[in-house]
Amino acid sequence: MKKFLSISEMAKYAGISRRTLIYYDQIGLFKPVMVGENGYRYYGIDQYFELDVILLLKNIGMPLEEIKVFLKNRNVDYALQEFYRQRTKVDQQIEQLKSIRTSLDSFIERYETLKNFDLESITYSYREPESFVISDIIESGDTMDSVQIYGRFYSSVDSKDLFSGYPIGFLVDGAAFYQENFHAAPYRALVKISDERRHLYHSQKVVTRPAGYYVSGFMKDEIHHINIFNNRFRNYLKEHKLILDGDIWELLWQDEATSEFPEDQVFEVLIPVKRIEQ
Repeated sequence: MKKFLSISEMAKYAGISRRTLIYYDQIGLFKPVMVGENGYRYYGIDQYFELDVILLLKNIGMPLEEIKVFLKNRNVDYALQEFYRQRTKVDQQIEQLKSIRTSLDSFIERYETLKNFDLESITYSYREPESFVISDIIESGDTMDSVQIYGRFYSSVDSKDLFSGYPIGFLVDGAAFYQENFHAAPYRALVKISDERRHLYHSQKVVTRPAGYYVSGFMKDEIHHINIFNNRFRNYLKEHKLILDGDIWELLWQDEATSEFPEDQVFEVLIPVKRIEQ
């Protein structure tokens, strides 16, 4: 009966590479019982069991450094403690992956919408309420002040919300709708959040877009086309006997993730309305 196994035989048994066994030896995790004068590594038959433990722990996601400690402290109590701890880590990873999956779903929904959006269409529809984190007022003419407000605002928003896949945008006082230069009006930056995350922010930093009827449409290159777009909206409201009933919401649907050119940005503009009483 053979007393020793070659590195190739041990690797074949474990379903791993010779290189992996060499690395395990180098870091002191799993060493051969003997190294020949020719430099060949040889393992004892009973080392199968220790390698099985290493592969088990590696399979449940335990880092190699933690496996080294585990092998030196093997008993039922210690194993239970470590398995509980590892399960907690896995649960945290699952929650993180769920969050990433939710963000991906949001991005996919946005970009699928962009494949079919119509720049010429104006829609009248009922919208459910949505929550947003909101910045301080930004004066469009003061560039340095705007940069500072944006910096404070985005640094105050949790990264889970900032990169959630939900659209960011702007909120403009409804009174600016009838001004000649709408783009010069003061505004606030917005980041959409789920209702479940409202409690993470001070109440004064969260606003709700009310449920109700909105006239909406998509617009490309907001900076250069907002005034033309507003004229179309005004005509639509007049034709359909509607009047403005609140502030104006602009949500960015196509962003720098889908185009390197700022002029390719696509906004959805939503204007709350009510019918003119006869």
